[in-house]
Amino acid sequence: MTRMGRAYSDDLRVRILEADERGEGSCRVLGKRFGVSWEYVRKLRLQQAATGQKARVAQSRYGILSKVTEPVKTHMLGLVKSQPDLTLAELRERIRLDKGVSMSWGLVHLWVVRLGLRLKKSRSTPSNETPKPTVSVAPSSTSASSRSIRKGSSSLTKAGSRPR
Repeated sequence: MTRMGRAYSDDLRVRILEADERGEGSCRVLGKRFGVSWEYVRKLRLQQAATGQKARVAQSRYGILSKVTEPVKTHMLGLVKSQPDLTLAELRERIRLDKGVSMSWGLVHLWVVRLGLRLKKSRSTPSNETPKPTVSVAPSSTSASSRSIRKGSSSLTKAGSRPR
């Protein structure tokens, strides 16, 4: 059974960076001295140069922050309750104009479902009109006359064929 590696302590991190500031060796020398890889020492140097601090920078455990904050959710609820016949496109545009948050169609739809909202208008149905039924001019494929039997077939189910 293989065990996952564990993070180095912040104390070790600070000791490595302080030794580096005193000029006690290169990345390889410091790595051997403290029992870490030279790449780890190099990474610490780069992180300190970028952030200016020796302590580890706090990281988010759950990925990027969502664009849909509480004020955006509240605004979305208000928009749909005041005008329930909004389409997703109209809702998306209103959120962009009012809150300055650009959301994809999929994200708007996801939050409409999560918030338990129902949009009444369909983008594909013309407004104030019911869709007209379509009429098919093609013959039905279920009629007996449209069945085809391959020529040269040895099937006994052909019309007119009898076993000998």
